[in-house]
Amino acid sequence: MLKLFKYMKPYSFWIVLCIAASLTVASIDIWLGLFIERLVEDKKGSLTSSFGSTLALLAALTAVGAAASYAIKYALTRFSSYALRDIRAELVSHLERSTVASLESRHSGDLVSRLTNDTAVIQQFFMLHFANLFYMPVVFVGALTVLLLTSWKLVLFSLLFVPVAILITSVLIFPMNKMSEQLQHHLGSANAIAQDTIGGIPMLKAFNMFKAMSVKYKDAMELVLAKSLQVEKRRALIAPISLLLMSSPIIFSVSYGGYLIGEGELSAGSMVLFLYMLNFLMQPLSMAPVLSAQIQEVKGASNRLFELLELPLEPTNRDKHSIEETALPIAFDSLSFAYEGKPVVLADITFKANKKQVVALVGPSGSGKSTILKLICGFYGMEEDVDANKSGVRLSGGIRIMGHPLQSWNPVDLRDQLALVSQDPYLFPVSVAENIGYGRPGASREAIIEAAKEAGAHAFIDLLPEGYETVLGERGARLSGGERQRLAIARAMLKDAPILLLDEATSALDTQSESIVQEALERIMNDRTVLVVAHSLSTIIEADLVLVLDQGRIVEQGTHASLLEQRGLYMKLYYKQFAALESHEAKSIAYGEGVRG
Repeated sequence: MLKLFKYMKPYSFWIVLCIAASLTVASIDIWLGLFIERLVEDKKGSLTSSFGSTLALLAALTAVGAAASYAIKYALTRFSSYALRDIRAELVSHLERSTVASLESRHSGDLVSRLTNDTAVIQQFFMLHFANLFYMPVVFVGALTVLLLTSWKLVLFSLLFVPVAILITSVLIFPMNKMSEQLQHHLGSANAIAQDTIGGIPMLKAFNMFKAMSVKYKDAMELVLAKSLQVEKRRALIAPISLLLMSSPIIFSVSYGGYLIGEGELSAGSMVLFLYMLNFLMQPLSMAPVLSAQIQEVKGASNRLFELLELPLEPTNRDKHSIEETALPIAFDSLSFAYEGKPVVLADITFKANKKQVVALVGPSGSGKSTILKLICGFYGMEEDVDANKSGVRLSGGIRIMGHPLQSWNPVDLRDQLALVSQDPYLFPVSVAENIGYGRPGASREAIIEAAKEAGAHAFIDLLPEGYETVLGERGARLSGGERQRLAIARAMLKDAPILLLDEATSALDTQSESIVQEALERIMNDRTVLVVAHSLSTIIEADLVLVLDQGRIVEQGTHASLLEQRGLYMKLYYKQFAALESHEAKSIAYGEGVRG
């Protein structure tokens, strides 16, 4: 709870206003009881001047109370909305700066659930119950004081049942924190399944998988329903106890109060005052179980939120490197790497990529090609002591980018040196121009258009309904694979980074789209250091160095021609993956006929 209040501190004015207004309402409620007693005790009724003044005071207090109630509501809305905005903003900022390894173990649907459902639980608590934290104690103490001064005997008799009810309620409330946390966890899992289902609708339709996913989602929602019913069952048990807390003292006080009036120990006005004040004594007592249950739910939701703030962050306190003209762009030195809880993915990787050199990575699926690109991007292993980091990955050996060790780079500065085009380009649901412009924030429209032309994307962009201002669907779903890839290439071209990383950029395209994209890639590869997970035959043939990986190791390296002469794994992969596609060209090159491209 103290962590939550930290986010409320900047809005202390509204919190103070809320507290002051709550105390004002509590004081007015107590004073109203005293004035009501005075009205009842006034034998002459409306004919006395005191009666009129009492009515005037009652009206004034009621007006002040109404204004204070409005202030409470407005202040609650104000500071809770702003505080929750700040919490969400900090969570998103933290997630953006968290290490890739720490995020890969969590489903995006669960993260979204925490940002929405869990924060909603907290906001509801602030809106409905925060003011009661201050109103209830004051009105309870004030009402109890007046009641004891009126008749301490009646107070003791009226509250006989209260200790037992409080004890029972405490037992019922104790598990609410854990139960609420489990409910939010199951809800996050269900949201993750729903997100996967919606995002994979084309694939689900293609493989008739809707029944299986429907069963999976139904099972997840059954867990949500079971836990929700468990929570509501607890609340339902608390409700009658709260009702008993409210009703039993009134019944006891009326029966015993009548006896005291008959004995002359209590006046009619005092009895009316007692019944009025008893309500403000019992209201806090009856609300206490509800308030305690809500606090337990908030604690559960808060735990899930603040878990995210404990995710390890990428280092940001490193100085910007100066880069020498002769610096070696990429160098791996006996590097070994393993993901958390997994066997070694890369073992003893050593190679270098010279300036403006094209290095192709080939090998069977799972041999570690894409992992090398991820390491260059600094997605893993940027901590100074990797073995001591919270991400769980294991890394030994060295990586140098532009002449500097990977662990010495600021991640932002490192990625300024890189441009990445992946197999599945990520496009945002914003305009075409904005998607390309992410390559270099602040770039002019002319620069964006020029990059699109270089990537072969300008022609199809012109045919879109609003050209460069056309807003794309989620992940660019309205575009073809080739069009999405050309936009990604345009974004990389606009960035104009000295190192270009291509992760099977044409593998998912049809022949025509692949040809267009390949032409764009050849233009962007000019005068850059390129590391490419190769799919295209021409890219491999033209590469200055081909690295052949198998089970995380470099087993062969050299040019295309020299590797074929070795008649090893590369030749097997070559004939299996590429020769069937371009058999005549492949065989000509394999037998030294000099055909290229």
